[in-house]
Amino acid sequence: MSVLPPPLTLVGKIHAKHGFDGRLSIECFATSNKVISKGNYLFVIIDGKGVPFCITDVNKTQELIKLKGIDTEEKAKALIGLSFGIPSSKKMSVIPKDNALIGFKITDETSGFQGTVTQVETLPQGMMFTVVGEDKTNPVLIPLVEDWITRIDDKHQHIIMSLPIGLVDLNKPDTDLFKLNLN
Repeated sequence: MSVLPPPLTLVGKIHAKHGFDGRLSIECFATSNKVISKGNYLFVIIDGKGVPFCITDVNKTQELIKLKGIDTEEKAKALIGLSFGIPSSKKMSVIPKDNALIGFKITDETSGFQGTVTQVETLPQGMMFTVVGEDKTNPVLIPLVEDWITRIDDKHQHIIMSLPIGLVDLNKPDTDLFKLNLN
């Protein structure tokens, strides 16, 4: 039995408290309505870690939820602005809203590249970030590949990634693709 938390897929964000009993107003990006249902667990991202909460109540539109242990206005306020996820092993279709990640900082652990997401496009192959780094004239295109994401700090809107070697250099005008050291 593993005591480590499961890998997570982000599926939504907590926007506000609703009332005084700890009820939360959420936005869920999952296309399956099975994600937000009574008895399921959501992992709220607190300090970069997924903290499990059992859903104890859901309204019909799945925009208002009640989580076990969140029973006061103060506890609900502490969760406002945080993202939540489900275990990646669950085969749920998750499509983030195009603008949900605009403004997030991205840091590549491989190259040290840092930039800001300025655009998110949904292409047939999947989601694609347009990221502007120090060289504002040459944006970097980064595919949203879950395996490349090391950590997401939703509180500080920061995504840490481990990108393939050479990916951030592809759009540079002086890059000779045949001379890139990709090993």
